Amino acid sequence: MTTGEQFDVVFPDLFGLTHGKTVPNHRLDYPTHYAVTCMVQGLDLEFLEIDLYSTGAGFPDMEARVDLETTRPWLSGRSIAMASLFQSNGDPLPMDSRRQLRLICEEFEELGYTPMAGFEMEFFLLERRQPMTRLAVPDHRVYGIGDGADPSGTLEAIVALAEHADLQVEGMNAEFAPAQVEVSLHYQNALASADCALLFRELTRLVARTRGIDASYMARPFGDTVGSGLHANLSMARADGSNAFDEPGDELGISDLARHFIAGLLVHHEAITAFAAPTVNSYKRLTPGMLSGYWANWGIDNRLSTVRVPGQRGATTRVEHRMADGTASPHLLLSALAARAAGGRC
Repeated sequence: MTTGEQFDVVFPDLFGLTHGKTVPNHRLDYPTHYAVTCMVQGLDLEFLEIDLYSTGAGFPDMEARVDLETTRPWLSGRSIAMASLFQSNGDPLPMDSRRQLRLICEEFEELGYTPMAGFEMEFFLLERRQPMTRLAVPDHRVYGIGDGADPSGTLEAIVALAEHADLQVEGMNAEFAPAQVEVSLHYQNALASADCALLFRELTRLVARTRGIDASYMARPFGDTVGSGLHANLSMARADGSNAFDEPGDELGISDLARHFIAGLLVHHEAITAFAAPTVNSYKRLTPGMLSGYWANWGIDNRLSTVRVPGQRGATTRVEHRMADGTASPHLLLSALAARAAGGRC
C-alpha cells in the first residue's frame, strides 16, 4: 500500500450494523485518530441504556484498533479491515461482539476444537425510492440465475465485487419469492465467517444503490410471501483438521459431540431467539409453516426442522440452525449458538 491510500476501519454494533472511520493508510497505527463514542454500540431509535457506557456516564470514548490480519480490498480503490474495541484505559470493551465470539472460540480451542461456520444469507432487491416495492423479475423461478434471478444485472456486480473483496461467495441464486436472493458464503473458522457475512451485507447494500436499486435484509418485509433467513451452518474441527461431528460408525453418521451440540440448541431454543430474531418484524417470519425455525426440533436433511443435519457426511458434516433472519448480528448469533450448544454462557 502506498502513502495516502484510504483505509476503512470498521466494527459491528450490537445490532450487526457496521460503523467506523476512513483514515489515511499511514495513520493506521494511531488508534486515537479513530476514537468513537460507546454510544454507537447501542444506538437505535432510542438510546440503549447500559451502565457505565450510555447517558449516565456521558457516552465515553472507545478505541477501534485495526486488526491488520483482516485487511482486504474494498470499493473505490480503498482497503478495509475489522477493528477490535477498547476502552480509553486500554481495557477490552465488553460490548465488542467480535471479541465475544473470539473468546468463545478460544474456550473451544482449549478443549481441542475450532468452531467452524458458514452462512446462507437471503435478501430482497427493491425498486429505489418506491417504498417496499420488489424489483420486477418477470422470469423468476426458485434457484433461477441470470434474468431468472435479477434482470438488472446487480447480482453479477455484487458477486464480482465480493470476489474482489475476498468474501468467498460460493454461489448466488433466486430464492422462493420474486426479487428474493440467497447467497452462500464459504465455510471457515467462525470469526472469519462472521466477518465475511457482516461485510457482505454491507457490500450488498452499497452495490445495489450504485445501480439505482435497494437491498433489504428485513426479516419479513412482505406479508404475502416468505421472509429472509440467515442460516448458520456449524461444526467443530479437531486439531488435525478432521470434522468432530462426523462418525462413520454411527447409524446417522454423526458423533456424540454433534448430538450434544444439537441438544444444547434445543434446550436453549427460546433464549437463542434474542440473538436470532432481534426485531419486532422478526416475529412475522418466525411463525409455524414458514420453514423458519419456529419449533424446538431437529431432523436429518429436513427443512421443516429448526436444527437440520444436512445429508452430506465426512468433512462436510454439519448442523444447520435455521431460526435467524437477515437482521441478526452474525457475530452475536454464532456466539450464542456455540455457547448455548455447549451449555456455556454468552
